[in-house]
Amino acid sequence: MTGTLPRRATAPPAPVAWPEERTGGLAEEAARRAPAVVDATATVRVDGAAVRVDLDLVVAHGAPLTGVAEAVRRRVAAWIEAHSGLTVEGVTVTVVDLRLPGEPSGPPGGDRPATGRDGHRRHAADAREAT
Repeated sequence: MTGTLPRRATAPPAPVAWPEERTGGLAEEAARRAPAVVDATATVRVDGAAVRVDLDLVVAHGAPLTGVAEAVRRRVAAWIEAHSGLTVEGVTVTVVDLRLPGEPSGPPGGDRPATGRDGHRRHAADAREAT
């Protein structure tokens, strides 16, 4: 007697765990690439394959804040989903400061220089590389 054995059910591959710090770095990078965004700080909450992002932005004075916030929301959600495979449940954007023309590129209050994740000093022009 011949026959075939039924295939064993295979479990789907385990999702790659994305640490919150790494996901926050993706969110900050995406936000800094948006026009008029001078600096961005992200706080993220990853729950399985879902993520929620809270962004604090420093925006160039004179930029339309509603338009900048909406552009950042869309850009950050698309960037995270494309680079991590996570599902973005929400992006909350808060403009915490405006950068006046000619103002130094350090953080509000000027108590420490603006630095990237690698600890190197950043300037507004460095933070927004050409897209």
